[in-house]
Amino acid sequence: MQSDPNRLFRLDERIIILTGGSGLIGMEAVRQLPKLGAQVVIGVRNSDRFQEQIRSIRLPKKCFPPVCLSLDISNYSSVQSFFRKVVERFGKIDVLINNAWPKTEDWPVRFEETEPASLYKNLCDHSGGYFLCCQEASIPMKKQKKGVLLNIGSIYGEVGPYFSIYGNTDMTPAPAEYALIKGGIHTLTKYLATYLAPYNIRVNCIGAGGVYNQKLQDPEFVENYVKHTPLGRMAEPADLIGPIVFLISDASRYVTGTVLMVDGGWTSW
Repeated sequence: MQSDPNRLFRLDERIIILTGGSGLIGMEAVRQLPKLGAQVVIGVRNSDRFQEQIRSIRLPKKCFPPVCLSLDISNYSSVQSFFRKVVERFGKIDVLINNAWPKTEDWPVRFEETEPASLYKNLCDHSGGYFLCCQEASIPMKKQKKGVLLNIGSIYGEVGPYFSIYGNTDMTPAPAEYALIKGGIHTLTKYLATYLAPYNIRVNCIGAGGVYNQKLQDPEFVENYVKHTPLGRMAEPADLIGPIVFLISDASRYVTGTVLMVDGGWTSW
């Protein structure tokens, strides 16, 4: 099968669901994916508030404007209702990007201080929410005999943290349950890739490195993190878009079950 290399990365008229659109990576995806021809449907808990956020995004007139619908991935009824509405409105689902990050109010706490109720809540809401969204998205994709599921994972789904990078900052080291969640998402990706392959549904994951956030990250932490990164810097949101586009477009049509590390070489040491 031959392809036009100029169109391999195009996303023309594809219905792409994005959960967790209000974060750094999510907002960048909302800005960029429509420029490749995609109709982006964003699922967030407070759709009215997020609708206000995306009004500041200026897209070319030829782009499909993003659509925002209410979605709480920790609530099964909400997940079912959201995916039903998307199919009713657009007739199909081409891509799901699992990017939401629900967490409890006590997040993050140290390993010794983690309460069982908090642990179970975060596990169910985060990894369980990804599971439910994959489950619902796969229903129309099976009928279509085509689709892409993309989970956003983490370097801490593959390796343990360098706890020394937190130094004398007030930042809490990466929580143990985060590693449990993301490691499970990485493995779920591989399971679903083999399970859904007969339906021509590809399933992949991005193992994201740390994304720079001036508002939340202590300068000492950033300096220490950079020292442990071969490329010598933290990620910018735009650094994740190319890999996302690759994995959801026809450019990766023979790629499934992979965890693509997008971490500046962090996991290569």
